[in-house]
Amino acid sequence: MDYLVYLLVTLFGLIVGTLSGMFGIGGGAMIVPLLNLVFQLPMLNASATSLMTIAPTSISGSYRHLRQRTVDVPTALAFGIPGAVTSACSAILSGYLDDLIILVAAISVISFCAFRVFREAFKKPIDESGRTSELRFKNPTSTLLASAAIGALAGFIAGVVGVGGGFIIVPFGIAMLGKTMKEMSAISLLAIAIISIPGIISHALFEHIYYAYGLALIIGTIPGAMFGVWLIARVKEKALRIAYGCVLVFSGCLLILNRLVFGG
Repeated sequence: MDYLVYLLVTLFGLIVGTLSGMFGIGGGAMIVPLLNLVFQLPMLNASATSLMTIAPTSISGSYRHLRQRTVDVPTALAFGIPGAVTSACSAILSGYLDDLIILVAAISVISFCAFRVFREAFKKPIDESGRTSELRFKNPTSTLLASAAIGALAGFIAGVVGVGGGFIIVPFGIAMLGKTMKEMSAISLLAIAIISIPGIISHALFEHIYYAYGLALIIGTIPGAMFGVWLIARVKEKALRIAYGCVLVFSGCLLILNRLVFGG
């Protein structure tokens, strides 16, 4: 990879990192299409390399949230620990799946979650905080179990598709736990930091990762994530959700375009 390509990947990482910090995603929904569409990495390797960048990106954003005391740590752990287990298992499974299966899984999940985000964004807020869902679980045990189930699903998808699982955690957390986008963004960043690590280890052991691309992305995503966390407090809740949905739709379209033009 020559220096110009390295620079372009790093600049893209800066953009992805900023969006990651704002929306509570690892950025894989954008990184995978970039690596697959522009640099022609096979879907398995694009997914594995994407996952490699997610842990440091989400950790840097989480660090800022922790300093600002804007993250619900127990809820993040409830999402992250089950997700870490399923992420490791599905990362191993991904090595036996055809690229088309991984692609279809990515597009399907991204499309569904974009729909959920847009639907929540256009509901009338319940209160001044911007909440659009009533709390569905009335006791801590139910909330814990719901969070664990969402985290486990996010981890499984993360290991296969090469994302952090934030685009699962955020919309489902909003819809099922009655939290705002800003609250779920902070929770999701910490959760996906936990979720992504076992998947990275699994992919590394099976030599799925392209480290040069991963390191180039990380140089940009880490400062970008910290900037995104700073920026989120300055964006209105509804605008944040609509922008998040647009990012998901754009990512899904890139994957579809790649398949149509280049055959995946």
